[in-house]
Amino acid sequence: MFTKSGSVANETDSLRLFIGTYTQQESRGIYTSRFNSEHGTLEVPRLVWECDNPTFLALHPSKPYLYAIGKFPTGMLRAFHYNKQDGCLELLNEQEIPGQGPCHLTICPSDAGDAVIVANYGSGSVASFPILNDGRIGTVASHITHTGSGPNTARQQTPHVHGVYSDGSTIAAVDLGIDRVIYYHLDPATAKLSKPADSADLQLAPGAGPRHLAVSNDKRFIYVINELDSTVSVFDRQTSPHAIRSVSTLAEGKNAAELDNTAAEIALHPSGNFLYVSNRGDDSIAVFAIETGMPVLIQSISSGGKTPRFFCLDPTGQFLLACNQDSGNVCVFAVNQTTGTLIPTDQYIHVFQPACLVFGND
Repeated sequence: MFTKSGSVANETDSLRLFIGTYTQQESRGIYTSRFNSEHGTLEVPRLVWECDNPTFLALHPSKPYLYAIGKFPTGMLRAFHYNKQDGCLELLNEQEIPGQGPCHLTICPSDAGDAVIVANYGSGSVASFPILNDGRIGTVASHITHTGSGPNTARQQTPHVHGVYSDGSTIAAVDLGIDRVIYYHLDPATAKLSKPADSADLQLAPGAGPRHLAVSNDKRFIYVINELDSTVSVFDRQTSPHAIRSVSTLAEGKNAAELDNTAAEIALHPSGNFLYVSNRGDDSIAVFAIETGMPVLIQSISSGGKTPRFFCLDPTGQFLLACNQDSGNVCVFAVNQTTGTLIPTDQYIHVFQPACLVFGND
């Protein structure tokens, strides 16, 4: 099932990696590997928990807990303790997710209490759960369903929340179906969400189809990747809830409709100087330099496979790992630290339908 182009030479230089997958083909659940952050090599992954469609994972930022959504007839949220040495998972508990089609989640740590927020694509809703002191998930604290639609009759007949992000007690829910980023207040003591009276939601262009977002290091600028029109929209939170600029995720001369392209993931380099997005259809990673807050396209490079649903930068910012869902591989790129451009390596692993990568807290 797996092939390897490199090996992890020294475990002391390596990072624990967890891989979420779709399980319609030969993948069977959550896998683990180790990534050498000095040489950019991956070890052969192995199954650590068998379950259906654990398509998105999130790790607690300071404790050895992993949280996973699962797509079933009913969505399920699972909490695991993970062993830092071997990556093995111990199931702590699970809770049914209200709503349909969970696709994304985020962990919200706080001295007053931790919480996990889930995005439901199918029902266009967000759900929040408390995290108990031992890492288990408490019963659902709130479930809010969005209303509205967009002009794309094939994809925007109803709301579709595709991403949730936290900044302390502020939660941003990215809704592809209604072209909005909706802000909520999280009460960390109860894990309940509420709509602040004074919050200004972000409004995207009609039919843009926002999917995910990234925030500048100074938290002034928000970069939203739009799945349906293959653009990145830039917002200045100090000035307006409307985008101040939108740029194509494709190289000059390429047409999203002709390529049947849908943009997928977005991430900012730890330095804050470079922005990366992935394109499915064009099967590319686009690299932007950030100039006075604005993204300028400087590179478009093959993702090394087909349908790059997800990618992430390793914690050092030296490498980017791309999940190519339909070709079943995770490819490693080196990052030029001066220019931000990507350099292909011969390092990859084969995993059927990879959908998410997260690094453990070693």
